[in-house]
Amino acid sequence: MQTMKTKKADLLIILILIQGLISLSFLNNDDFFSIIILPDTQHYTSSYPEMIYKQMNWIVENKNLLNIQYVVHLGDITNNNKESAWEVADKSFKILEDAGIPYSIVYGDNDMKNPDKNYYDGTRHTEFLHKYFPVSRFDKPGSWWSGGFYDPDKIDNYYCLFNYKEYKFLIMNLELAPRSAVLKWADNIIFQNASRQVILVTHDYLNRNGKRLDDLNTFGMDGKDNNGKLKGNNAEEVFKKIVKRSPNVILVLCGHKEGTFQKEVRIEGSSDSVKTRKVFEILSDFQDEKIKGSDEKSGKGLLRVLKIYPEKNEIGISTVSALTGKTKEEEILLSLGE
Repeated sequence: MQTMKTKKADLLIILILIQGLISLSFLNNDDFFSIIILPDTQHYTSSYPEMIYKQMNWIVENKNLLNIQYVVHLGDITNNNKESAWEVADKSFKILEDAGIPYSIVYGDNDMKNPDKNYYDGTRHTEFLHKYFPVSRFDKPGSWWSGGFYDPDKIDNYYCLFNYKEYKFLIMNLELAPRSAVLKWADNIIFQNASRQVILVTHDYLNRNGKRLDDLNTFGMDGKDNNGKLKGNNAEEVFKKIVKRSPNVILVLCGHKEGTFQKEVRIEGSSDSVKTRKVFEILSDFQDEKIKGSDEKSGKGLLRVLKIYPEKNEIGISTVSALTGKTKEEEILLSLGE
């Protein structure tokens, strides 16, 4: 026989359960998956390797919680294109590979410097990139990777394919200051994959005020080569030749310039029957963040989480420290809908 005290305890438990169920009914149960953005890691691979290892381990630890489908590096993997830094990068991405987490990379201006003289000489010195991230690291039997390459022997320009349930995506990874022939190739690949939503990634594209960059002269990619062809195209040309022309491009991701910026671009349809569409251009770079109590720049282990809600056609952006696990700012919500 229950006592009055026992009955009150049971009633309290029931009330708590009911309150919990009511609270759960207000939770956001929208389906989502995440893409992790790795901004410029140049100081980590060169001076603070423990930080990039912590970033990679944080990604692995949060793989299921955040439903991580891809990790995207924005370039400047190294600071001065030194082999010792590429060795750190090699080891750090192995952490993702061992955990079965797909990733993509692009190279930045610091990754193509003359490694012996530590300056830009107008040549794309990508020998170490090819040594430590050869095509065979991705394109091999049983690989987690799917996609294609501009040059079948080099990873300078390539695209990645992945699906999330019935939703299909393509990540187009382009070299710094893409050559005109590369842009034509990318435009053709995107056209051939019209059923896929496209995320375009290139290192040098926006500054922290949202202006597209025209700074090819700073790393020797302005002007023409010995064959009379442009050494590279600036951000505005990338926008005109790829983003504006391709109705399935939804995001442009870049690093290079310290800071963050989210820019909504509306592109009018080419005819009355084609609706105006949205593209979001997103800058992420924390390379100038200083270690507490020091003037040394590191990046402080910061990365960005893109939560994609495919059914709602929305994207959430947050900045997280892999060192503390804390978010730096409130989530920014972007709507791809009308």
